[in-house]
Amino acid sequence: MAAARSAGLTDAAGNPVGPGTDKTDLSADKANSEGFRAKLPPLGTNEFAKFVRDTTGRTLPLYGYNLFNDSSFPALTNVPVPANYVLGPGDDISIKIWGAIDVNLNLPIDRNGQVTIPKVGPVTVAGTRADQLEALLKTHVGRVYNNFELSATLGRLRSIQVFVVGQARQPGVHTVSSLSTLISVLFESGGPSATGSMRQIQLTRAGKTVSTIDLYKFIHSGDTSADARLLPGDVIVIPPSGARVALLGALDSAAIYELSGKEETLAKLLSYSGGQQILTASHKVLVERINPAQGQAPRVIEERALNADGLNSTVRDGDVVTLFKISPEFANAVTLRGNVAKPLRYAYRPGMKVSDLIPEVSALIQDDYYNRKNILVQYESPRQSPADRTSEGFSYGRDGNMVQNGSNKQVSAEQIVTDVKNQLNEINWDYAAIERLDAKELRTTLIPFNLGKAIKDKDPVNDLTLQAGDVVTIFSVNDLPVPAEKRSQFVRVGGEVMVPGIYQIQPGETLPGLIQRIGGLSQNAFVYGTVFTRESTRVQQQENINKSIRRMESDISAQTAFAVQNASTADKTTTLQVQIENQKNMLRRLQGLKANGRISLELDPTNPVTPSIVLEDGDQIIVPHRPSFVGVFGEVFAESSFIFRPGFTVSNYIDKAGLTRDADADNLLLIRADGSVEGNARNSSFWSSGVMNKTLNPGDSIFVPGSIDRRTAYTQFIEGAKDWTTILYQFGLGAAALKTIRN
Repeated sequence: MAAARSAGLTDAAGNPVGPGTDKTDLSADKANSEGFRAKLPPLGTNEFAKFVRDTTGRTLPLYGYNLFNDSSFPALTNVPVPANYVLGPGDDISIKIWGAIDVNLNLPIDRNGQVTIPKVGPVTVAGTRADQLEALLKTHVGRVYNNFELSATLGRLRSIQVFVVGQARQPGVHTVSSLSTLISVLFESGGPSATGSMRQIQLTRAGKTVSTIDLYKFIHSGDTSADARLLPGDVIVIPPSGARVALLGALDSAAIYELSGKEETLAKLLSYSGGQQILTASHKVLVERINPAQGQAPRVIEERALNADGLNSTVRDGDVVTLFKISPEFANAVTLRGNVAKPLRYAYRPGMKVSDLIPEVSALIQDDYYNRKNILVQYESPRQSPADRTSEGFSYGRDGNMVQNGSNKQVSAEQIVTDVKNQLNEINWDYAAIERLDAKELRTTLIPFNLGKAIKDKDPVNDLTLQAGDVVTIFSVNDLPVPAEKRSQFVRVGGEVMVPGIYQIQPGETLPGLIQRIGGLSQNAFVYGTVFTRESTRVQQQENINKSIRRMESDISAQTAFAVQNASTADKTTTLQVQIENQKNMLRRLQGLKANGRISLELDPTNPVTPSIVLEDGDQIIVPHRPSFVGVFGEVFAESSFIFRPGFTVSNYIDKAGLTRDADADNLLLIRADGSVEGNARNSSFWSSGVMNKTLNPGDSIFVPGSIDRRTAYTQFIEGAKDWTTILYQFGLGAAALKTIRN
């Protein structure tokens, strides 16, 4: 700095300059770049776009115009200056001199095209190329100083004003960087409007056309050969759009395209959208054309093909070109679907039969069968101690990893049955079908055949000859229900039988036959108490329970509304509210009642003979051991189980238990070990009589309900059911007992 002062070096404002005094200010350039495209006006539309929308029902974009939608396009300010840049008034030069003197200068070029260097004087630099600036300055400074080095660069560049006129999106005067070109100004100004041309944009200078640019070439191939550097006063003219053609259908870029002339070939038009697509049908192209001939309809339709002649044919202004997709039809395919390993399309060959399409039975095993099977034994990461893993059914495999061992892990019988049924979908060997299109009648013909005979036996009657386009469907027994004798059925037998387990039953096999086949009963078997449950019965029972609950809900709502309307005093209203709440609590308990599907075998306790019931898939038979007790529950002092005494009646056990003050002895329930229920009633219309004198069997139970104030017959039923529900739920009697109560 001292050297600068001693040398008398100052900037244009008279301030001393030197190292560290670079005051280059780019605020003007920043102002030029900010606010210029703060908000572009909307692109708008044109009449041809409206015409296409009315014709096709689609709003097609104008091709290429979205290139200018980004309003954040930066102005050309902080970019490298090209070597051929010509300096002019308004540019700033940054000069650094070191050696004999140490100087750092920022000098603007004045209107005369000169910069003034202290001790050197004015130097004319306007018209000098950027790559020649240093040599020019060294020559002039060398006339005054020796033994120095000089570096000169451009700082802030001058701004120029250009005009954008015609069908521009944002016409007017634009102040841009002196580095701007025709293309860059188009981006900065927003490009053509919806009515402007993309293909004939002109740059005029002093009344002469300097360059004409086709933006399609720039978009497709990056061709900037027609781009030109702008000078102050240049005019960019965007003329109205030329001929336009709409292209839509089976192509990636459906849009409205501008032609370079009055007509272009169809091949050239397709090249704008990426060329002919493989998924475009080549046999047909529709061209909707405006017919200018007088006395005829204003529009005609031409049909062309995408062959050499069609591609060389021309399109013109106003044409709407529609391309079609290829047909999804296969020329030589047979489709196999349904319960098969690989549901796919397979190549057809003449003379192909069903057995050729399905060469072996293993082709009918679905792939996910093996996935479901492998899930049964999965490798796990050892996150727990060996003791914990062993207790949970894990052990170590050969590779040292922990494996879930099926022999160690506890698996329920129900889970085994579920696994057996879910792992493999059984094939319906009696029925499969071929769907065939009747080309003459244009309808589908269904041809059934016996799958087992076609594949296993190669029966010519069922091993049908296929045709191209056939669809062969293989069904499972779940898709089309088959007779029980043709599907695998499993039952579970447990308790006091010689070999408990899960067994596959034969068609028409009965309960006595199955027990005999598995070795018979054990010595401790209590046949009278056999628990026989069936899934179909459970479903029906649960449906009946749900119907009863819905009916009860309706009755409670009606009774509640009637009682509230007829309540006369506050005490009665309070009493009604309590009763209503009790009824709702009872209803909620009933809603939790689930049927278990038990069927009462109604055996003779003195000579229990297993009935010849035909077994069904999912049946469960549990034969308990002979009990030694009779249970007494409810409103008794000794709520317990008592040793069974042959010949003892209900009355004898009631005497042992003792009735409480609230006991309702008139409504006793005798729950037999075989699942049936007997009641002690005050009249024959509701209960059977003589329960107190009934002789009990081992495993029977007696329930003594509590006494309830039953003001009406309906209340009697509702309040009584509140306690009945408890015992029925506890003993798991479900719908069988509920049905007895309702009757």
